[in-house]
Amino acid sequence: MVVRALALCVLMFTTSVFANHGELLIERVNAKFSYTWLALDKTIKAHNYKAAYLQRCDFALNERHYKSDKYRILFFGQYDEMKRMTDKYPELAPFIPLKITVMEEGAHSLIIATPPITLLPLVTTNEDRMTIFRWNEDMKSILNQVKSQYQ
Repeated sequence: MVVRALALCVLMFTTSVFANHGELLIERVNAKFSYTWLALDKTIKAHNYKAAYLQRCDFALNERHYKSDKYRILFFGQYDEMKRMTDKYPELAPFIPLKITVMEEGAHSLIIATPPITLLPLVTTNEDRMTIFRWNEDMKSILNQVKSQYQ
């Protein structure tokens, strides 16, 4: 009985330690979609990234009878860096370039991203880990700066 209780405590503790590792980065922006989108584009460029692709999702959602305002995904990165990482780690390919989702919710917008730090288990060198950490800090900075432009 004591062993089961101890095992349960260890399981709960380790689960809570790693729970923050996979959370989404989400910011509510006090601006309509078009203003948020422009601020995101400007902020990504200020962080020395380039937009690679824009995916519009609102039409597909509406066709399936989901109510949505505007919903888009911006793929971005630094081409040479992304190429180097995917050449070295092909398993990173589904996660690169980086992505930020923007969706309108009434008078506000939400900007949502998966933290790049979740990719750490896929890389093996300290140099590549530092790249992932930098991406993570840049992603948090981008989201915070877009939000702060409309407070």
